Amino acid sequence: MAQITSLHLLLILLPTTLFTISHSNLSIKASLMYPFTCAQDSIQTCNASLYHISTGLKIEELATFYNTNTSQITPISHATNQDYLISVPCTCRDMNGTFGYFYDSTYNVSMGDTSTNVMDRIYNGQAWNGGDDGKLLVGNVVPIHLLCGCSNSPTVVTYTVQEQDTLAGIAELLSSSVDGIESLNGRMTQNPGFIDVGWVLFVPMEKVGVVTPKEGKRSNTPIIIGVVASVSVFLVAAGVAVVCFIRRNTSRQTVVQDPKIMGKTLSAKNMVSLHNQYLQRENMKDAAVFESERPVTFSLEEVEEATGNFDETRKIGEGGYGSVYFGILEAQELAIKKMKSSKSKEFFAELKVLCKVHHINVVELIGYACGEDHLYLVYEFVRNGSLNDHLHDPLLKGHQPLSWNARAQIALDAARGIEYIHDHTKAQYVHRDIKTSNILLDEGLRAKVGDFGLAKLVERSSEEDCFVTHLVGTPGYLPPESVRELQMTSKTDVFAFGVVLAELITGQRALIRDNREPNRMKSLTSIVYEIFRKEEPENALEAVIDGNLKDSYPIEEVYKMAEIAGWCLNEEPVNRPEMRDIVVMLSQIMVASVEWEASLGGKSQVFSGILNGR
Repeated sequence: MAQITSLHLLLILLPTTLFTISHSNLSIKASLMYPFTCAQDSIQTCNASLYHISTGLKIEELATFYNTNTSQITPISHATNQDYLISVPCTCRDMNGTFGYFYDSTYNVSMGDTSTNVMDRIYNGQAWNGGDDGKLLVGNVVPIHLLCGCSNSPTVVTYTVQEQDTLAGIAELLSSSVDGIESLNGRMTQNPGFIDVGWVLFVPMEKVGVVTPKEGKRSNTPIIIGVVASVSVFLVAAGVAVVCFIRRNTSRQTVVQDPKIMGKTLSAKNMVSLHNQYLQRENMKDAAVFESERPVTFSLEEVEEATGNFDETRKIGEGGYGSVYFGILEAQELAIKKMKSSKSKEFFAELKVLCKVHHINVVELIGYACGEDHLYLVYEFVRNGSLNDHLHDPLLKGHQPLSWNARAQIALDAARGIEYIHDHTKAQYVHRDIKTSNILLDEGLRAKVGDFGLAKLVERSSEEDCFVTHLVGTPGYLPPESVRELQMTSKTDVFAFGVVLAELITGQRALIRDNREPNRMKSLTSIVYEIFRKEEPENALEAVIDGNLKDSYPIEEVYKMAEIAGWCLNEEPVNRPEMRDIVVMLSQIMVASVEWEASLGGKSQVFSGILNGR
């Protein structure tokens, strides 16, 4: 049991952040928090977990509050409760003079919210935020800085001590050890074994002890097929075998539809044989075994029914690799990409990446289907279309202009999505086609990176030696090394993201018609270069800021974002930042922008509150 003794006197002498919280399920008498400290030579970013003590919130609600995806939330049984482990990217940063590991989220204030009930009910006292117990202003967005930790091998879990907890019990729950917990929590050195209700501890977790599978029609319970461990199951569509490691039971039977074997249900052995033939035929060395969930296999009839036989009025997008249609299947809104069978490489590339990538800022792949002449990818429907439509002539496309805070949030969201495929997946991927038309916005104007048809696997250890056989991507977003030398690394995405930041600031397209030479196009990149060549770059920047902002923006934060864009657009790849560095800088801009907007008291012409994104 968590001990409550006269040793509380000792706690008064310790430097802490104090919250006074009470809850029917969690009685926290003193929530004492220490950041997991870090330095410049420490691990700068990692995957960590936050332990959420269940207060009746649904997984979908938790995903919103923690700014993550439901697939990153794992139920875990603790006594009679079902709590949750939430996987998040954790970053070393300076928080007002305190160097530690933090994960940033935001909270939209609702009616009746107070600081303490939000910190208790949702974040279990793990947020590095203070304040009194007064009511918060409805509609405001509160920045939340959650404590997390990084270590060399085990995943670090942020855990809040509950009634009846003991160190041994916490260690057993999270597959840790008492010694391991004590080693990560310096406060225990003065009184080993002592813990108090409400303490926030860092627990080195090797693996989850007891996990309760998620409920649902299509559950995530792993299936073992055949005698080979982690056997991948492949869909062969129009002569193409597509592999996904099966980790999901579905109510649908997996049928491989190939012109030569149409109508037959193949065994795992036959599927693996087809997979090997495909790999030999395509010479794709990097397409080994998918390590994540298998998306659902839809029938051709289902995708036709969902889209009204691909009615032209349902078309919501057109790209180089196929058309995208809006569809509804089993009351779920979908976006269905229809691709010709000749585009099997792009189909395979996108399916291969999205089988492994699950993040709130990456468009979620739901499934796929095939026909004799076409292949189909089925995604979540992202309601507000592309960032491109909201930035360039928005009124002509039925959109209101984006506020500064909406732009800052979109930049941060997109950066997090790109950072995820660079740093937080087992294999590292380069998107190769980052642009505003491939950044989609949901109903709250939160951004998701999409269209992975050009994505490539790169080795982390030899990234600088990665080259391609032909130039791909979109003019205006391509870095010099890709054009000159066909070099492709994660810094390719960083350069393209710099162009996106410049578009967010200026409202201009990546390529602009030159007023002095109407027959020539001028790159937005050159405009950024010109800004920072001026003696007074601040004035040069103000001259090109998007007029749709109507002079309502914090110029200091706009300038900081412009500096990030300029850094990203450095002609030398080695001099560009990593996406993880960009995420940290944009997080700080976002927090400062929220504070700036709150100071306006709702008087801004384009005041957004981010609640509705505008």
